[in-house]
Amino acid sequence: MTTRALLAVVMWSALGLQAPAPRPSPDPARFEADIAAFEAEDRAAPPSPGATLFVGSSSIRYWDVARAFPALRTIRRGYGGSHVSDTLHFFDRIVLPYRPSLVVFYAGDADVSGGKDAATIAADTAALVRRIHAQLPAAAVLVIGTKPSPLHWPHIATIRDANRRVRDGLAGDGLAAFVDVEAALVGADGQPRPDFYTENRLNLNARGYEAWTAAVRPAIERLTSRRTP
Repeated sequence: MTTRALLAVVMWSALGLQAPAPRPSPDPARFEADIAAFEAEDRAAPPSPGATLFVGSSSIRYWDVARAFPALRTIRRGYGGSHVSDTLHFFDRIVLPYRPSLVVFYAGDADVSGGKDAATIAADTAALVRRIHAQLPAAAVLVIGTKPSPLHWPHIATIRDANRRVRDGLAGDGLAAFVDVEAALVGADGQPRPDFYTENRLNLNARGYEAWTAAVRPAIERLTSRRTP
């Protein structure tokens, strides 16, 4: 238990209250139709192994990765509102079958809005990376840190803590990397740039994706160059 967590427990005990339990992950069955649709697409046009797989939540779903990375053979498997735990649950159906050379993963928005703490988000992400390493030992992994959206700005302390934990956990991992996109998406005032987001204040618009892609591209190029004979 961290010092911060221990102090929180002591404070709650002193007040005669029980510390709140960590939020459980929602039932992944809510995405069964989305996953089945991916599988139907794969049956109609089976992808060959070795592609770059982009997987995760709505930021992946709406990212035109084929246009952003024309030199790569890409597969996009984004399903909006998903937690890190959902991709872990569906790993055998939306990651493993593609035998990708690189997995680019993004999630965290729904985790934060669902009340999960930074330790839980980081632990779930670490479990996903371990699973990729164990079952796809030749694949590289890029984790994109949770973005600073206007909608979730009240949770920025949790977002930054989770991102730090994930980054630190990947340090020294020769087959994995972490990209923090916060600096690319905030303005001179240190706030999320509203002109980078759609009306829902969560999803990126075209300008936001340009900034996001520019921040992520160097890491993808480094990782893909390692995989090139």
